[in-house]
Amino acid sequence: MPEPVGMAGNAIKPGSQTMVKSDADGAIGMVVAELRAGRAVVIPTDTVYGLAVLPENVELLFELKHRPPDKAVAVLVARAADAGELFDPLPPTRRLMERFWPGALTIVQDGCGVRCPDHPLVRALAAEVGPITTSSANLSGQPTPHTAAAAAGAFGAVSLVIDGGRCQSPPSTVVEVTEAGLTVLREGAISANAVRSVAGGG
Repeated sequence: MPEPVGMAGNAIKPGSQTMVKSDADGAIGMVVAELRAGRAVVIPTDTVYGLAVLPENVELLFELKHRPPDKAVAVLVARAADAGELFDPLPPTRRLMERFWPGALTIVQDGCGVRCPDHPLVRALAAEVGPITTSSANLSGQPTPHTAAAAAGAFGAVSLVIDGGRCQSPPSTVVEVTEAGLTVLREGAISANAVRSVAGGG
């Protein structure tokens, strides 16, 4: 099992996997290089550990997770304005982004699920490479790991794992916004009532 890098040390590479502390010098650059090379990376978020790829490599994410390709995955962005690259936000979507982003709310509109996480490393990555496609760092149907070491163990084929400490917050709330209204697909860290109130302008 890989061990994290020390405060003043270099990344330790047991086997083919490297684990680096999220606040280590060069951590963001290492992730950017892996993503741009078409590889997946395990990263911490404000909710759970995620398996991340660039959108054009989403098939790799499904392959690594053994996840059916018809199951949706989320896209993480650096700021609310970046969601406009993916869809034209409807008024309820804009209200939700203004109130709950950055934070644990995934908004699905026009078939695309987007979230702006409350995590500086993830937002810095997305600011550098653009939207990042992610899913929780677990094999399909298995529990979500709460530590970088456990996530690394689940994905031995992933070369780089970023250790952000224990990630055990509730999952994001997932909502779908259409012209017809709002549907709560999963209630998580943010209550369904709070979401409905903000989306409706209440």
